[in-house]
Amino acid sequence: MSDNNDLRNDDQADEAIQAVVGRVLSWRAGAPAETVMAELQAGLRQVGTDMPAERLARTADRISHADPAQQEQPPSP
Repeated sequence: MSDNNDLRNDDQADEAIQAVVGRVLSWRAGAPAETVMAELQAGLRQVGTDMPAERLARTADRISHADPAQQEQPPSP
């Protein structure tokens, strides 16, 4: 299972979109796709940007199926 870092560090997304995806992933990982989609859309509106519908749906689905236990952890000393 992925550690979800690929969702947070998408090479195709600008910094604002990455921030929205990271925030939604932090709070909504494992939530129903419809809930995740609504949160993504609200966040994107707040930062004044959007995402292509297919990519938005794919991102919402991936967050919906993400393991909440696999959140980004600071490196071990």
